[in-house]
Order: sequence, then C-alpha cells, then structure tokens
Amino acid sequence: MILSLAGMSAAADAKSPEDQLLNSYQGNLTEKKIVSIDLLSIMGLPAYFIAEAVKFKAPKPGWKLNTVQILGWDGFNGTVESIPRERIIALEVRDKDLNLLYRFADSQLPYSNFVRNASETYPFTIHLPSIPVSDEFYVCFYDRGAIAVATEILNKTSENSFIYISEGNALLPSNLPIFKEDESVPLNWIMTIGGN
Repeated sequence: MILSLAGMSAAADAKSPEDQLLNSYQGNLTEKKIVSIDLLSIMGLPAYFIAEAVKFKAPKPGWKLNTVQILGWDGFNGTVESIPRERIIALEVRDKDLNLLYRFADSQLPYSNFVRNASETYPFTIHLPSIPVSDEFYVCFYDRGAIAVATEILNKTSENSFIYISEGNALLPSNLPIFKEDESVPLNWIMTIGGN
C-alpha cells in the first residue's frame, strides 16, 4: 500500500530551536515511493524481538541524541472500529559495536495517529533523555505490530537501514518480502533524529 504523507509538516514537533536534525533519507519524501509495514505481519511472532534499525553518524564530538521521530501508521482511519488496541513498542540506541546505550518501552497510544486524530501516515516523536553518542550509532525501533513504519522502496540494498535481531545481537540488510513471499525488496526506514 502506498501511503499519503499527510502530517509531514509535523516534523517540527521533533525539533527544539537548538536541535540539529538528521534524516535516514535524502531529498523530499513526497517524491519517493513510500510504503508502511510492520515486521509482525511479515515475520510473525519472532518479530517481537526484531527491530527496524537505522545507522546514524554523530555530527560532532559530544553530540547528544534527544528525540527520535518515526513516520508511521497505527491503523486508525477515523472510525470507531479502527481505534487501535494498546500494544508495547520499544526503542533502543546502540553504539557502532551494537552495545546498548539506552532502552525505552511504552504503550504506542501516546504517540499514535489515533491520539492526534490523524487517519493517515503521521510522524510520531519519542523524547529521550540526552544520550551521548559518538561516531556511528544505531536507533532500533521494535514496532511489534502496533505501528506500521514508513519505508522508502530502494533499487539497491540500503547502507544505513537494517533489521536488528536482538537474539544474537545481529544486523541484517533491510531487504524484505513486502509484495511477494519469494521476492525481497530493499528498504530504507523513514526516521529523523534530533540532538545537540
């Protein structure tokens, strides 16, 4: 399903005046082929332990990550029947060697489309305590079927988007069978982070 990018102007929600934003993508999202997927519907129950992971590089020494914004959709389409049931999402920040720097878990509802009465893909922002990062680091989001994460369809394997498997502490390319079971498509997770 190709999704509308309504709510993209809400990206300002992720930024305080002194923050620097880093995107997982280049260019204008409205010109890209974007689909929204959750790993649970592709991989089944093992996806509870699998995350959408994006590699970022700290723009300077001493930089601190304080917001993560993910473009997603919780299934809410404006009807009572589509009000999402509560599920637990998780987010991790890991260093370049995949050592855990920070872990966060919460209900998806405070961040959801439903709370904002947005019936299409919408950026949701998670505020973090200032987390010092250096060099390359990873932001890993466990959607657990609660949020379908927007992803850009690429022509070749992404250099910064991955699947992180917590069992085994491993990164795999973000090539997934989203259209046909026997055909993987290279994906780039849509994520923006903020820090200073």
